[in-house]
Amino acid sequence: MEVRSTELKCSLCKYEVNDYCPEFIEQLKTNYGHLKDFQLFYNNFKKDPDSVCDLCPTCRINTWRNKYTNCPQVKPHARTTNTPRKCWSNIILFIIMLLAFVLGLYLHTDSSNTEYFTVLSAVQLKSTMELIENQLPPSKQQQSILKKLNGAFSRLQKPGEPIIFMLLHDDANKKTTDCLASYASISAKQYIFTNSSKSLWIDGSEWSSYTDVNQEHLLYEKLTTSLEINEVLVLENLQDLPWSLARTLHHLCDTENPKFAKAMYMLELRVMDNLKQLSDGEKIVVAERAMNTVWQNAPNEYRSALISRLTSYVDIVLWESDQPCNRESFIRISP
Repeated sequence: MEVRSTELKCSLCKYEVNDYCPEFIEQLKTNYGHLKDFQLFYNNFKKDPDSVCDLCPTCRINTWRNKYTNCPQVKPHARTTNTPRKCWSNIILFIIMLLAFVLGLYLHTDSSNTEYFTVLSAVQLKSTMELIENQLPPSKQQQSILKKLNGAFSRLQKPGEPIIFMLLHDDANKKTTDCLASYASISAKQYIFTNSSKSLWIDGSEWSSYTDVNQEHLLYEKLTTSLEINEVLVLENLQDLPWSLARTLHHLCDTENPKFAKAMYMLELRVMDNLKQLSDGEKIVVAERAMNTVWQNAPNEYRSALISRLTSYVDIVLWESDQPCNRESFIRISP
């Protein structure tokens, strides 16, 4: 019996077609939203994304661009005796423009890197860690969390990858986890993420009813504008966030092409396992098992890719505390 592949492939280039990301849909809406082809495509996409995955993103854009853009070409017999001279003139003009672009890019990159490394100086990084350390009770676990946070912050010295830090907890130490995430975020805002004085806070349980595919962009649209300004997000009750919305984190936490390279995401995940005396590897296994369980209906290849992004730094919270934590420095993102 022949087993057919379930992979979706582009009908033109034959490459595998993954689901269209929100950025790509927005790009199409901006450039081709007035076309009937796009309106039909978008309506079908909202009903069943797989039904419009007959073309990869590149072929999709090229098809519409070729159809609706007039691009006259010079035929070989249309050449004249002036063609070589014009050709050399065009080449020289292109070289001048290319050199100007490279010089401008170098100056911009040099300026950006200088600003970035000034923000992440050794003194400021040390000050951030000292602020966090002063809020934690002295313990072996405290040293584990501080070591991982220091490693996470250090990654920002080479711009291009956001911080993703996950805290595992049970019901007994939920409040302590909230406070730890709050302390870490406030401390980071004081010395590193200084673009604004506020951070963002999301409670996954508030979004648990948004499971419809037509609502999947709701959280993404609310988050992107606020994150560009505020840079830091605390997400509690990650286990209650439905898959349709959890996919938003895939694009935000991407290590290759993240939406915001300079950003920090503190994730709180409640688990049912015994968290005592776990090795670092076992902490990751517990986190992966919990997310695979709550998002079990999601396609495995997409779920695995997301979970891999969210488990860069994982630690646990064991101690209990009744101390109040500061929520005034946070902007709550609710439905």
